[in-house]
Amino acid sequence: MSTKKAARIVVTALLALLTIGFLTYTFLPTGSAEPLQIIVDTTGLRNGDLLFRNGNGAESRFVTGLSNGMYSHIAFAYRGALGWMAVHAVPGETENPKDTDYLKAEPIEEFFKQERAQSGATARVACSDEAAQKALEYALDKVERKFAFDHKYRLADTTEYYCTELIYRAYLTRGIDLAEDRRHELPMPGTEGYFIFPSDIISSKRIESVRTLKTTTFINP
Repeated sequence: MSTKKAARIVVTALLALLTIGFLTYTFLPTGSAEPLQIIVDTTGLRNGDLLFRNGNGAESRFVTGLSNGMYSHIAFAYRGALGWMAVHAVPGETENPKDTDYLKAEPIEEFFKQERAQSGATARVACSDEAAQKALEYALDKVERKFAFDHKYRLADTTEYYCTELIYRAYLTRGIDLAEDRRHELPMPGTEGYFIFPSDIISSKRIESVRTLKTTTFINP
């Protein structure tokens, strides 16, 4: 066997091992013995504040792994007639898996419930209450008009939205660029252009405060 052929075999084997390791880390359960429930503390929240969560599934581990961040998803905080809500764009959380993934507003407790989140935080953008309210209204308008989740993650397309894009574009209407120059290409087939991670938002110089939410051991009733 030639030296070059042997070297190619070794490289191929190493790549295979690395791929197996990555897939194992990404798609196998974490094996946590004590599921955690986030304590939803709305003290001091205002309309337009940001909600961050890290989920329990493979997609969340994929996002945090790629971005080297703590959180995989983001939403707006909104105080509606029924209490505090989370306004966001998210895939795969419809009652019927065949239904369209529309942007939605749901109770904040649903956003942070144990099946969907293992850690969370709230954050405030350094701006006036009026600017935060107007940014929120941009997102609420998209919810009311039933805009869909963007499964191709196209930042340049405003006919559909993914989670961070919704936040980014809403605050951009107020002259606030939360992503600044942070953009990433996703190593996934079917995606287009560049992506903004939740870590790109939370690390913005326009975020003036971040409050980590406490957790408690989940007790199944």
